[in-house]
Amino acid sequence: MRIISMSNNKGGVGKTTSTVNIAACLQKLGKKVLVIDLDPQAQSTYHFGISQNRFDQPIKIDKTIYDVIKGESSYKETIIDRNGIHVLPSCPDLRGIEFIALPAKEFLLRDSLETLNGYDFVLIDCPPSLGVLTLNALCFSNEIFIPLQVQFLPYHGMYNLFEAVDMVKKRLNKGIKISGIIGTMYNSRKAINNEVIEEIEKRLPGKLFKTLIRENVALQEAPSWGKTICEYKPNSTGADDYMGLTKEILERD
Repeated sequence: MRIISMSNNKGGVGKTTSTVNIAACLQKLGKKVLVIDLDPQAQSTYHFGISQNRFDQPIKIDKTIYDVIKGESSYKETIIDRNGIHVLPSCPDLRGIEFIALPAKEFLLRDSLETLNGYDFVLIDCPPSLGVLTLNALCFSNEIFIPLQVQFLPYHGMYNLFEAVDMVKKRLNKGIKISGIIGTMYNSRKAINNEVIEEIEKRLPGKLFKTLIRENVALQEAPSWGKTICEYKPNSTGADDYMGLTKEILERD
């Protein structure tokens, strides 16, 4: 079972979009997938059309990953089967995990999911920060994918995550590794995009996936319909790019 944290301490880089659409492509390729939304903004949850209280979301829920972490619900009774993709949804209350007075808070997710099995892939959508929730994801995962908007500032900000991963690897989870960087919002006509890609390949050879996620309006529109790109516009460049990326992920197994 590959447990992969989608992490970047900068928001707006395509982290949720990548989590949801890689999950959709994996499922299309016959893989059993669980998505864990560990972001209190619950954007993966909303992207799948799931909500506790938003009137515009078709799937309503009572329990979330927050209830699982607190020990008030099992993961089995919290999982939503969303057209074959299993989802552990989030909610804004998840921010409260920062204030719970418990020892070893970095292992709450791992401990609550210690019997988890039966999946080929578990994808964790992390918050855009390096706080307790992201630390929980890193302690539970065996891999990290970094979705990265191919611009100058996001590229340099990525190294803060590298430092955090080194700390986790030394003290908490020796088996974790950064196994891929996902280039997002790519436009071949923009010189800065190509310069950043060249820099990544020079400094971090082999980390950047060859398939780049191009700028695509359909990828921006799909969440408002509660759909993955495979459902919303399966013939779009966004769907093509994520399927190509997903096949690369399988080749790296």
